[in-house]
Amino acid sequence: MTTMIDFHSHILPGLDDGAANITEAAAMARILSDAGFSEVCCTPHRISGCYDADNGTVGKKTEELRKSINALGIDILLHPGSEYYLDEFLLGGLEECVTYRETRFLLVEISNNMTVEFIREACYRIRCRGFIPVIAHPERCKLFDFPPPSKNGLREWFFKVQGSRFMVTKQTPDVEHPALNGSLLDYLIEIGCRFQANIGSFAGIYGEGVRRRAVISLQEGLYSYLGSDAHSSRNLAEWLDKGLREIERCVGYEGLQNLRV
Repeated sequence: MTTMIDFHSHILPGLDDGAANITEAAAMARILSDAGFSEVCCTPHRISGCYDADNGTVGKKTEELRKSINALGIDILLHPGSEYYLDEFLLGGLEECVTYRETRFLLVEISNNMTVEFIREACYRIRCRGFIPVIAHPERCKLFDFPPPSKNGLREWFFKVQGSRFMVTKQTPDVEHPALNGSLLDYLIEIGCRFQANIGSFAGIYGEGVRRRAVISLQEGLYSYLGSDAHSSRNLAEWLDKGLREIERCVGYEGLQNLRV
């Protein structure tokens, strides 16, 4: 049976602007399970001075939720994690970060208010420390200049460079600083970043412009992972179904499965 993973979810109750309580979190878990997901990465916001839940708190909340949903007969595996805001505070505390399932993959959120120069330098420094930034929902970031669809797009080059989905990396890999005359998206691809798509983007919940950028990025082979980015159970089942069907329409059943494992 194929493992289906939600790589981005605000399901842990009371830690950020996600699930308000354990009842809401359990409702979200049931919907995700019914949609076919067998594992969920619990990734509350980690923003210094705003959402500051430490690793111990995230781990404790994950275990509490696991016991609650198991008691309700919801068969879904939870992994502790975080969605890290890309800023100077993140760079100062990288070794304390919670990564994807004991890998070096780090879920990172980029704000539209950041400068391109800071994003380049910060992601480069993260790579030089042996971590691989997974850029959350790039289709929602206005700083990325998405190309129009092309014959081969990014797919052939991107997957040739990236290799396996959970590749083993050295603690201090040799990362060359690429030329700065390309787009921000080109730069992040070249230094080895990964990209996570929001399923809701394909359902149009963030607007038609975001939906179009998500479809282009999907067809060009940009994404490595899918996430619900769910904050509540409200309308979750409806837009999960719509978004997953749209993804399958664009890349087929096999392409959809490749993004969910």
